[in-house]
Amino acid sequence: MFRQLTAAALATLALAACEPTTPTSNDPYSTIPTGDYVLFNIGGEVLSVRHTTMTISPTQMTGRTGCNNFVMPVSGTPPEFVAGEIQTAGQTCRWSAQETKFFNALRQANKISYEDGVLRISGGPDTLTFEYGRLATPAGPIGRNLNPNDTAKAGGQ
Repeated sequence: MFRQLTAAALATLALAACEPTTPTSNDPYSTIPTGDYVLFNIGGEVLSVRHTTMTISPTQMTGRTGCNNFVMPVSGTPPEFVAGEIQTAGQTCRWSAQETKFFNALRQANKISYEDGVLRISGGPDTLTFEYGRLATPAGPIGRNLNPNDTAKAGGQ
């Protein structure tokens, strides 16, 4: 009998550990999972090449657009979002137009939300939509070199 009660108590504790905890007011990004994201949509346009990645922490966003690495301080308590100055090397590449659209949307955004594995940053000219996670490989999810600043040797790219 004691063994059954112990097993039942342990099962109850295990289930209680799975229960989400209430966000604390001193953690501004408690409703937005920190970690890695991959951009897949800008303003309703699904991107055929997904090379823009971003890592969110409570005070900044860092990432890579395909052309440049970037870092940007963030503030506000979600769903409010305030983007600081975006710092980047300013290199140009074949994805510069997409990068410009991404940075313009990020600079002007004022809302951030996360639901069902999807992060949305909105309020600017275009809504940015991200999937939670990382690219499958450093070469990208479709297995080709996505660094336009490297000399491509295969496929005439």
